[in-house]
Parts: sequence; structure tokens; C-alpha cells
Amino acid sequence: MEDPKATVYKSLRYRIITHDLPPGQPLNEKDLMDEHQIGRTPLREVLLRLQGDGLIQRFPRSGTFVSSLDLRVFKQIVEIRIDLEAFAARLAAERVTKGQLDALRQTLQQAKELEEEESADLDALTQCEFDFHDKIYEASNNEKLKDILHELHGISTRFWYYLIFDKEELLKELHDLAQVLDAMEERDGQRAAEVMANHIRSFVDKARDKIL
Repeated sequence: MEDPKATVYKSLRYRIITHDLPPGQPLNEKDLMDEHQIGRTPLREVLLRLQGDGLIQRFPRSGTFVSSLDLRVFKQIVEIRIDLEAFAARLAAERVTKGQLDALRQTLQQAKELEEEESADLDALTQCEFDFHDKIYEASNNEKLKDILHELHGISTRFWYYLIFDKEELLKELHDLAQVLDAMEERDGQRAAEVMANHIRSFVDKARDKIL
């Protein structure tokens, strides 16, 4: 069974990234404790983790709020994310275990089955995209890189939801990731890196077009 703190963290992270909890939204600790059936101390540990991810801000005597969307932060992130995501994909292709490959295949198979449904569950499809990236980071077998990219992915995906998100774009994201998996199955680190870099670069170009 998953640690309750991890469950609450994933739930709040997802809701912030997808704007279910919009920028500037106050987060009341008592309400969150009641909603998630979690104690004050573990909730505060969750909030500290979200603060470290750059997704919330906490102010003494004022409270806790969902972080605003700062274009300066977005520009700083995109300057480094392309290369880091490509590096993670290359390492993952070289270091991935059979069990990790199986888990990646299962994630994309789940996405394919959801896509084929008459009314695709966008929340479930989005979670597949989140899970695939997290599994890539895990397969890189580099804890520091995993932590950095987990944070960057969360912040940049908030902008993706704000600027670009629709079902067609989400499905394209998942189709791109299938090509990354193909390269990983062949243990082709260079190709995995190139596909991932193009995947992230496409997002950056579309976001830049929307901003301008």
C-alpha cells in the first residue's frame, strides 16, 4: 500500500499542475486534512515538498497559496530542460532494467486503451504522461537528475496546461513518448536522447508562439 503522504502529494501536485487548484488559490490546512484524512504533521511534510517543487508558496501569518505562473521562471526552465530530458533519456536507454521497460510498456498500453475508448478519460491519459516521465527519470538511475527533472516537469507542465492543453496535443505527447520507448528497447541512447529533445523542443516552440 502506498504511503498516505505520497498519495496526498501526488493528488495535490496533479491538481496544481492541471489548474484544478489555480494560481493564487489559498490552501487551508484544516480543509486539506479533512479532505485527505491526514494529520497536520504529515500534511505539512507534503506541503514542504510541494514548496520545494516550486508549486506552492508559504508566508508566515498569511498562509499557503498555489504559486503564480511566472514567465521568467518558465524561460529559465526551458533553457535547461531540453538538454536534461535528453540526457535522462540517454541514461535510461543505457541503464533501464527489464522490469522498468515492462512498466513503461504498461503505461503506454494503458494510454492506448484509454485513447481507444469512445470518451477518453483525459485525467487518466494525463496521469499516463506523468507516470511515463517519472519512470524515465527513475530508469536513469541518477537520483539528483531525477529530483531536478521531477521539479522542472511539474512547473513546465503547468504552463502546458495554461497555454496549449487539449486532447489532440495530449495524444501527440504520448505518441512521441512511444518513440522514446522504442529507442530504449533497442538500447539506443543517442536516438532516445534525440527523440526526447525533439519532444520537449516542440512543446517549447508551441509555448513560445502562444506567449508571443
